[in-house]
Amino acid sequence: MKPRTDSSDRASRRYRCSYTPRDALGHLNPSDTGAAPFVQFLAANAEQALDIARQVTGCPVIDATRIEG
Repeated sequence: MKPRTDSSDRASRRYRCSYTPRDALGHLNPSDTGAAPFVQFLAANAEQALDIARQVTGCPVIDATRIEG
């Protein structure tokens, strides 16, 4: 099998980003239970994952965790 060299190699890691949601008025609305919602997607690195998560959710992102496997 020939190694891949296209641009999809740069986004081959899966990340889970937790964020603090906002209420209907746009104010931050952290969970009472402490469990933060999250989004998952492919990104080249954790920094890119954080940037994408901010753009997708429009909320402050708490962290980006790389998911192995």
